[in-house]
Amino acid sequence: MLAALVAIFLASQVPDTLDASVVSAARHISPPTESASRETIRRSPSLADAIRDFSGVQLRDYGGAGGLKTVNVRSLGSAHTAIFLDGVPIDNAQNLQPDLGRIDADDLEAVELYAGQKSELLQSAREYGSASSLHMKTAVPKGRKTAFRLRGGSFGTFSPSVSHEGRIGRRITARGRLGADIADGTYPFRYKDSLMRRENSDIRAFRASAGMWYTPDNGRYELSLRYYDSERGIPGPVIKKSADHPLSLDRQADRNLSVQASGEQQLSPSLRLLARARYSRDVLEYVDVSELAPSVSALWKYELQSAYLSTSLGWQAKDWLHLGAAVDAQAEKLAYDVPASRRSLFTALSAAVLKDPWRVSAALQGQVTSDGYRFLSPSLILDWHPREDWEFGGIIKRSCRLPSFNDLYYTNVTARNLRPEQVWQFTARWCWDRTYENWHFRCREELYHNRVKDKLIAVPSGSLFRWSMYNLADVSVWGDEISAQASWFSGPLAAGITARYSFQWAREDGSSMQIPYIPLHSASFNIFGRWDSLRLDIRGFLTGSRVTAASSRPEYHIAPWTTWDASLGWTVSERTRLTLDVRNILNEQYEIVRQYPMPGINFLAGIVIEI
Repeated sequence: MLAALVAIFLASQVPDTLDASVVSAARHISPPTESASRETIRRSPSLADAIRDFSGVQLRDYGGAGGLKTVNVRSLGSAHTAIFLDGVPIDNAQNLQPDLGRIDADDLEAVELYAGQKSELLQSAREYGSASSLHMKTAVPKGRKTAFRLRGGSFGTFSPSVSHEGRIGRRITARGRLGADIADGTYPFRYKDSLMRRENSDIRAFRASAGMWYTPDNGRYELSLRYYDSERGIPGPVIKKSADHPLSLDRQADRNLSVQASGEQQLSPSLRLLARARYSRDVLEYVDVSELAPSVSALWKYELQSAYLSTSLGWQAKDWLHLGAAVDAQAEKLAYDVPASRRSLFTALSAAVLKDPWRVSAALQGQVTSDGYRFLSPSLILDWHPREDWEFGGIIKRSCRLPSFNDLYYTNVTARNLRPEQVWQFTARWCWDRTYENWHFRCREELYHNRVKDKLIAVPSGSLFRWSMYNLADVSVWGDEISAQASWFSGPLAAGITARYSFQWAREDGSSMQIPYIPLHSASFNIFGRWDSLRLDIRGFLTGSRVTAASSRPEYHIAPWTTWDASLGWTVSERTRLTLDVRNILNEQYEIVRQYPMPGINFLAGIVIEI
């Protein structure tokens, strides 16, 4: 890490006058389901805030500055959504999806959500096997710059960071970043007839990263190193007890070190090679404090090491025909009272026909693991552009979600008998996108059906570290996502509105109840106005009632909720920006996860200075 930061400092001594080599952009069969641009990400306090209004997405948020945050797409569960950073998966065998609150979004260029499959013509074998995927792309430095960022506000939040980037010679750019997140996490909430305070939800986190990009002719190579260290309280569910028994005193510490590299090179006019690698080491320590005897505690320690290697080859056989092959290998080892390991091999073959106005892509992914799982994931993507402003498409795909180490093993409990979860996905969509002088309009609809066999359900019990895992039988999900956008631009003035609505009917066969935590109706709204250097955004989120178990009893129901947020951004100068976010303006008392109350009205202010 020190050597990388020294190299980045030396980069500031090289004049910023040369452009990097141009690498041909990746071609897609169909666009992402949802995306957030760099401007949107920079306006958002966190990555979770940037994606929370995506259609078909349920953001699991356990409240507070240090609360766990995961994303669930189209009722399939967070484990079915793979997280990729610059094309490299950052999930793991222990819990399948990392906490989105860990990810530093300040340097991201874009975030794209694919409900079905990413349709890029050159990708790793892992990318073909997920039911949905969230792709994050890091912004490549374009010149010499030092940036200081500071955010602060409710819950005692204090988040400083500093980054420096520049060039080393003609072909190499580099960036280094240091940052911290500090918050006491305390906030009031109402439980039944009592006014209580959410405590033991503090966090102290430190992150450091360094990256380097090399761009020779017809290629690009990346190397990055990241470290994350945090210690936080786990407040647990709100179950009112006597004053002698605290709600929760549990603590959790995380240390994560990862290094990843990727290289893409044009071997010939028709042949392109892509290689990616990643190594990570995660250490988790959990102090489990007895709620009935606070002086008694137990320490659980997990160490997970993961190594990943991927190679992909793309061949443009004809102007209209593209063929691809990919092989990935992954090895994971969990050190714990009951040691566990898994080695996985992924292979994929793909073909794409691009013959305007039609585009068709087919792929077959195979997965084999050392603990006896074998699975094939075929997929077919169809896209039709009858006119420039109209687009129609569809996806058919089969995918599999294996039980994670956390699903199979927990402290002194022996391995659980859990079956893999299998999914068939069917999606049909249309999109209309048109610009009239100063106006831009966009409408989109996706109809989908997910058929899930042996669905795995995770329900928190006792604390965030204790989960109940079980297989449902077969589950059917029918959904409709509709979004409409209208915007107007004229010189320094701009205004617009975006509305999204999601209908999700998700039930176990033979049941009249929704599966846990899936609302039948949800919607979001975004209204913005810009005048020169000032921009105001108003965002609304509406979520219908949900259940925590397949029961009609009132205690298993979570009430519907609506919240409104506002954010104000002011670009003081080319190098200085100010932001103010006020969330839950109406001070709504609500829960995303049962007995985990969310904060009332709160604010976060920020400043960015670049030199």
